Amino acid sequence: MLIAQLNPVPGDLDGNLKLIHWAAEQCPQFPGETLILPAYALTGWPLGDLAYSKSFMAAVHKKLGDIYHNGREILTAIPDGAGGATSVLLNEKGVHYGNRFTMDGRTVAVSVGFEPVNCEGADRLIVLDAKPFRSGSVTETLEHSRTFASRIRLPIVYTNLVGGNDSTVFAGGSFMLDQDGGFIECLPLWETAVAGVDEIHWPWPSEPENTWRALVLGLGDFVRKNNFKGVILGLSGGFDSAMCAAIAVDALGADKVRAVMMPSEYTSRDSLADAEEVAKTLGIRYDILPIVEPVAGYKKLLAPVFQGLEEDTTEENLQARLRGVLLMALSNKFGDLLLSTGNKSESSVGYATLYGDMCGGYAPINDLYKTDAYALARWRNANHPVWIKNDIRRIMPDRVITKAPTAELRPGQKDEDSLPAYPTLDAILKMLVENDAGIEEVVAAGYEEAVVKKVYTLLHRSEFKRKQATPGIKLSRRSFNGDWSYPITKKV
Repeated sequence: MLIAQLNPVPGDLDGNLKLIHWAAEQCPQFPGETLILPAYALTGWPLGDLAYSKSFMAAVHKKLGDIYHNGREILTAIPDGAGGATSVLLNEKGVHYGNRFTMDGRTVAVSVGFEPVNCEGADRLIVLDAKPFRSGSVTETLEHSRTFASRIRLPIVYTNLVGGNDSTVFAGGSFMLDQDGGFIECLPLWETAVAGVDEIHWPWPSEPENTWRALVLGLGDFVRKNNFKGVILGLSGGFDSAMCAAIAVDALGADKVRAVMMPSEYTSRDSLADAEEVAKTLGIRYDILPIVEPVAGYKKLLAPVFQGLEEDTTEENLQARLRGVLLMALSNKFGDLLLSTGNKSESSVGYATLYGDMCGGYAPINDLYKTDAYALARWRNANHPVWIKNDIRRIMPDRVITKAPTAELRPGQKDEDSLPAYPTLDAILKMLVENDAGIEEVVAAGYEEAVVKKVYTLLHRSEFKRKQATPGIKLSRRSFNGDWSYPITKKV
């Protein structure tokens, strides 16, 4: 029995079939062994409404007969067209549906994603999965499987997808366990692979490397699978844009990353110096497009209708929106994907300009709180895993991580002028967002009531911005990309 983990593209039946045939041709030292694939290896995942499309599902069933290849019996799972899934065995005798098969002379029970299945009388349990990565999920899946194997006293075969599709990233990490939960076979995390019995790739990486790998794979696959030439982003001299640029370089290579500094009259010399140093460190193209004159032109144009009114956030947002216009122009002209560089802390409380710094097609760190992003950057500065294909040892100067965050939209502005300090803000947000705690519960945890109420109000009043935000990589158990659903119109 062989196990494989593949990186399919949702909806690409022909392309995914080629991946399956490639897998069937591996491990010639095990001729005739059944190949166990993850769920949705043929269709890709997630599919959204494609999983309910009658025409798509008809094409899937028509394609099933082509899966059997190289004399290799193959097991996988496909959508059932009604929101669930069904396992399917392909061999020389045809296509067989069900959750119990005879394979290699053994009776096996098959579950899709650990859905309940009758294991009585079976020789082993096979779990076909497509489980998205979340921080800690790899360890949880393994430990659950080990406990389950020892409880049912059956060996377990577990297969999972690998790769990124939109906001979803799969880590792979397929394995075979004996009835005591011990490894028989184990595939690597984050890589397409096929293996036979006794091929063990251990130990797996742990946090924070898994999170960095998820960011790199998620962004890289989004660019490749959607046929973008590369990426472009605004490089401000601040932390978030430097972080996104580093992820992009690890994912795509420096030649596929373009950065633009757009200084205003409030941009400090330190920001200019830091942006330039980050660009040089990463080896990426770096352009400077000053916006002082264009901003002045906008103010002059608006002066007649703004006559008698004091300057406020309107004029500040003009700067951010002009930067968005310039970045979108470059994206259109050169065919690069524009990255939005906002983090989860900012998205939570609406500390971002709609149609300004929120412009973009993908937001790599939008499910990372600011303090967690800092910690991850420090890890990458101190580590260079072998799977990273460049020679960059430090992705940014320490001062980019340690200096006070600022949007530089007015003289002397700092983020903490408008928000609690990020360690406090993030701690409160994690309770409100990840744990769905109420104000009273957060206050009881030791946080000042006025601060908690302010954060709670900002969180819920910013829903209209999040509804228009770009997709990004899901890393937490409750990201704003599909796991959070509050109405825009509500009383808070």
